[in-house]
Amino acid sequence: MNYKWLILCLITPAYAQMSEPYVIRDSVTDCVNVREDHDATAPELDCLAAGTAVTVTDAVPYWRQISFSAGQIGWIAKKFIVPATPPVPSTDTSIPSDAILEVHFVDVGQGDAIWIQTHDDGIDGNGRFEGKSIVIDGGPYSSDNDNPFKSYIEDIGHHGAEIEALIVTHPHTDHYRGAETISRHFDIRHYYDPGFPSDKVGYVAFLAAMVGSSGQPPRADNIHIGMSNFGDLDWGSELSAEFLYSWPGSNAGLGSGNTAVNNASIVLRLEYGDHVFLFMGDAEGKDRGDDPDPPQYVEKILIDQDADKLDATILKIAHHGSETSSTDDFIDAVDPSIVIIQSGRKPFSGTFIPDSTTLQRYCDHNPDIRIYRTDQDDEAAGFLHREAVDGDHIVVRTNGTGDPMVVALEGGAEIVISSCET
Repeated sequence: MNYKWLILCLITPAYAQMSEPYVIRDSVTDCVNVREDHDATAPELDCLAAGTAVTVTDAVPYWRQISFSAGQIGWIAKKFIVPATPPVPSTDTSIPSDAILEVHFVDVGQGDAIWIQTHDDGIDGNGRFEGKSIVIDGGPYSSDNDNPFKSYIEDIGHHGAEIEALIVTHPHTDHYRGAETISRHFDIRHYYDPGFPSDKVGYVAFLAAMVGSSGQPPRADNIHIGMSNFGDLDWGSELSAEFLYSWPGSNAGLGSGNTAVNNASIVLRLEYGDHVFLFMGDAEGKDRGDDPDPPQYVEKILIDQDADKLDATILKIAHHGSETSSTDDFIDAVDPSIVIIQSGRKPFSGTFIPDSTTLQRYCDHNPDIRIYRTDQDDEAAGFLHREAVDGDHIVVRTNGTGDPMVVALEGGAEIVISSCET
């Protein structure tokens, strides 16, 4: 099965026909292309200048179909147009059954790369179902031709598409290097960083580029360094998004070396209807040789801070399923139905992660739990490093009720995971 075709089918909703007056944004300096289809490679029909009036007749994520120039029909990237009349903020609190939130866990080998796509109802500017993209980390590959995450998003969206938030959970290469590529090829509205004082050359250069240096402008419209500067998240009134934790400004009680860096991780909670996603970065709960009880580090902080906020339907396990994550008390507090592991085939001092002992703790907690992995059967195939980037993507889709739909791929082909299959 062609996984790109499958994912494209999943994210393309049906919209009611519409006919709404729009104009090309004033920020367009030359003109913006209108294309035959909602695809950046489709033939160009025209190039419209700022202020040109158009009528929106249909919509898909990232694109709007427009009527222009005496009734000609084409497609334009939605970031270049705005409603002619400022929209009224929506007061509706319901979530329609076809309003699907999607979370893509992209196979980038050893690293995290998560793309959240909120539902797009085709009604722009009313603060609800606006079709926002949020990116958490980017995996380990920073070159344009070698970054599977960049290709994944551009296959579904387009080069230069708007990303509402780029979150780098902590300064480890398997999290920020791919995010650097994303920052060069997409329009970033907000950048979030824990503010951990890393002196690693690659990360220092990345952060300098994000905030602007050597006469170059920042790569994001808004820069948020350190949790005190994060502010409130507004990704649409249908969602509740909250940062539960980030580096507190001191390493006290967070370990040293790589342990301290992992425990600087931003932890995000996302609530949509009845479903909660918990994204843990690499935040840890213990040292490798310790028993899984009692919790330490960030897991203890989160439990002590507000254990009720940890209760989640879908958990992205911390630190790629390492034995340093997922203490017993933490698993009890989260009580997930679905667990996602982003990992690859890279040995750490001879150890590959996820650790089977970590996964077993989840199965012991709930034998009906479903565990999905971006390294699905990579060990059996004998893959190492870049070989393991073979399309083991995971897409979670939910309208906020019932059981979330999970599409899991192995080598680009859809597979079915049974309870506690690891």
